[in-house]
Amino acid sequence: MSTALADAIEQARPRNDLGSSSPFAGLRRRHAHTIDVVAQSVAATAPAGVLLIHPAAAYARSGSFAFLDIAITITLVVGVGLVIGMFARRIASTGSLYTFAARGLGSHVGLVTGAALGIGYLAVAMNTLASGSQRLANLLSGGTAPPWLVTVLITVFGGIIALAVARGLRMSTRMLLVLESIAVMTVLVLSIAALSLTRWDLGLLVPRASDFSLEAIITGVAFALIGFVGFESGAALGPETRRPFAAVPRAVMVSVGATGLVMLVGTAAQLSIVAERPGAASLAAVTGLSGLIDVIVAISFLACALAMTNAATRLGFAMSREGLLPMVFGRISGRGVPAVAGVLFTAVVTAVPAVILAVGGSRQDMRIVTSPAAIIGFVLSYALVCAAAPVFLARIGELTVRAVAISALPLAGLLCVLGFYLAATLRDNPGGLVWAAGILALLVGAGSVRLARHPRVAARIGVHDWPVDADCIEGPART
Repeated sequence: MSTALADAIEQARPRNDLGSSSPFAGLRRRHAHTIDVVAQSVAATAPAGVLLIHPAAAYARSGSFAFLDIAITITLVVGVGLVIGMFARRIASTGSLYTFAARGLGSHVGLVTGAALGIGYLAVAMNTLASGSQRLANLLSGGTAPPWLVTVLITVFGGIIALAVARGLRMSTRMLLVLESIAVMTVLVLSIAALSLTRWDLGLLVPRASDFSLEAIITGVAFALIGFVGFESGAALGPETRRPFAAVPRAVMVSVGATGLVMLVGTAAQLSIVAERPGAASLAAVTGLSGLIDVIVAISFLACALAMTNAATRLGFAMSREGLLPMVFGRISGRGVPAVAGVLFTAVVTAVPAVILAVGGSRQDMRIVTSPAAIIGFVLSYALVCAAAPVFLARIGELTVRAVAISALPLAGLLCVLGFYLAATLRDNPGGLVWAAGILALLVGAGSVRLARHPRVAARIGVHDWPVDADCIEGPART
C-alpha cells in the first residue's frame, strides 16, 4: 500500500463533492463477490442441461461438422465477451447490454437492445421452468405426467424463484452455484464414462467432406449458440459487486471459458456415441441412467430459470429508474433488492406456461414462440453491443485498431447467424417468427412513444452507477 493511500485511509477525510446517491440509490451496492457473478453467468447458460439434450440434435443438423460448430460458437462467444469487457471496465449498470448499447449508439438503439434482451431472458426462463418441471413430473408419475401435475410443479418452482430473487442477490447466486456445480460434475463423470465406451476414439469428431454444407454449419452455430446465451447476465450485477470494473469483465470471461470447456468435453462424449451408434440418442440410451439424467437436466434448467429471472429483474430495475418502465419495477425492499420487480417477472414466467397447459396446450406450443424470441433477442442484442463498442470508445477518446477488430469480427459472425436463422425460421416456423417479431416491435414502439413524449426520459437512458461521497475518502489537498 502506498504511503499516500495509507495516510489518506488513516486520516479518513470524507469527500463531499460526488453527491450522496447514485441513480441506483437503495440497491445494496458492493457486497457481492466475483464468484457470485460467475455463478449467475454459468447458471444462465445451463451447461449441464444443454449438454444432455443438444448434441444429438446438433448432429442431426450438421452431421460430422457438429463438433466444429461448437468450436466456432465458442470463438464467437469469446469475441462478444471481450466486447462486453470493454464496457464493463468503464460502466457498472444493472442494465448491462441495454445500458452499454445506449451509451454507444443512443437511446433508441438502447431501447431496441433492452427490449430484445428482456424478451430473451423471459423466453428462456419460461422454457426452462416448464421443461424442468415436466421432467420432474414425469419421474414422479412414472411416465408421461398429467398436465395438472406439471402445472403444480411450475407454480411451486415459480414460488421458489420469486422467494430467492426477493431475498437477495447472494442467496440466489449461491443457490445457482450449488445446483449447477452438482449438475456439471455429474455430467462430466458421465461424459468421461461415455468416452471410455467409445475407446476415446476422437476421430469420430473429425468433419467429413461429404457432410459439408454452409447453411447446415451456420444453422448449427445458431443452434449451438443456445447453449451460451445468458453468459453476459453477470454484467447486470456490476453495481452490487465489489470492485466491479475488475470483477465483472474477469467473471464474464471465466464463465465463457468454463462453459466452453464443459461443452467441448460433454459434446465430444455425446457426439462420439451418436457418430458410432446412430440409433443411440444420448447418454441416457447408453448408460441406462435415464432417471438420473432427467434429474440433472431438471436441476440445471430450474437454475437457469432462476438466473434468467434474476437478470430480467435487474434490467427492469434500470429501465424503471430511467422512467421507461413503471416506478414499481424500481422499488427497493429493505434488503436492498428490487423485490417487487422480481415477483412480477416471476409471475409472468410462471403464468404463461401454466395457462397454456391449463387450456389444453403443450410445452411445444409455447416453444413455437419462445424459441425464436430467445434466439432473436439474444443475437440481436449481442450484435448491437458489438456495433456500439467502437462508437463508445471513440466518444471517450480510447478507440484503438485492436478494439475495432475485436468488435467487428463477432459482429460479422452474429449478423450472419441472425440472417440465416431468420431465413430458416421464416421457412419452418413463420407463425412463431411473426409472434416474436411482433412482441419485440410492440415493446420498441411503446418505448419510442414514451421517449418522444418525455424528452427527460430519453436524456436519462443509459444511466449507470457511479461513486458517491460515502464510497471515497479525500486525498491530498488539491491546488
